[in-house]
Amino acid sequence: MEKKIMSSRTCIAVDSTCDLPAKFIQQHNIEVLPIYINYDGGQALDYRDPQTMLNFYKNHSKAQFGLAQSDPLSVSDMTHILKERLLPNYDLVQVVTINSKKSDVYKRVSEAALVNEPKFRELEKNEGRTPFRIRLYDSMSMFTGHALLVYELVKKVHVENWPLNKSIRAIDNMRDQVYGYLIPNDLSYMRDRRHLRKGDNNISWVNFKLASALNLRPIVQLHRGATEKIDTGKGFLGALEKLFVHVRKQVTQGLTSDVIAMSYGGLLNEIKDEHILVEFREFCKQHDIKTMLSMMSISGAINVGPKSFALSFATDKYLV
Repeated sequence: MEKKIMSSRTCIAVDSTCDLPAKFIQQHNIEVLPIYINYDGGQALDYRDPQTMLNFYKNHSKAQFGLAQSDPLSVSDMTHILKERLLPNYDLVQVVTINSKKSDVYKRVSEAALVNEPKFRELEKNEGRTPFRIRLYDSMSMFTGHALLVYELVKKVHVENWPLNKSIRAIDNMRDQVYGYLIPNDLSYMRDRRHLRKGDNNISWVNFKLASALNLRPIVQLHRGATEKIDTGKGFLGALEKLFVHVRKQVTQGLTSDVIAMSYGGLLNEIKDEHILVEFREFCKQHDIKTMLSMMSISGAINVGPKSFALSFATDKYLV
């Protein structure tokens, strides 16, 4: 994706759960709003910093992170970011957040913007600066689905040179077309955390025991905010192969985005050369579909478990 110049005083911002590659984030000047990681022994900020993510995956232990929780910034913390990082550098910030039904990121950013509105107006009056605006958009998605919509927004603004308002309307029309998939790898991790998740309790403890005994991995679909298990595969790679078979069918009948977003909850060297992934990416290339692979956010990994895999595409057709 070649970059065209959007006003340097306008930016797109995402929270750190958005599974975009670091290079893409840097190339398109995307601001990342951090999320707190509260774990056994401390607290950290997830900024999608590549080195921090590498260190997390290299040193991850279930004892330390098995029951860790991700929490959005407080209104006070978000106010600090507005004042120190966003307000001095931008006049307009378009924030695209994780599904507001799964996280309070949207709510916290909205509250911080509301609290600080009088201060923004005072700056305009006293310093004569351009009005500062912060806009929010709920992706109604997670992980790679979130990333796919941001990719489309960036493409509209930077490549096709659309106005921001028109670009937001375009991704709004696409939002219900996004299908996300997740293959959790550590089922005991998912079982132990089931009481911490918002909803998504479709797989009972009995099913976890049975799936573990048979070495099965569920394939979970996320669409329009709903989550359901659609299939299982023998082991992680078996589930991944089944998922790719499913996605190939959708690619063949046509997608509404020219990219498939993927993320892996671990070091990319562990998966990027797997033949089923290599073959799938080549298939997509032959059908003029790009594939974008990133490390899963720390926030995502602590909620669904390390070595999980996520994928999203968009289509306006019935799935086959």
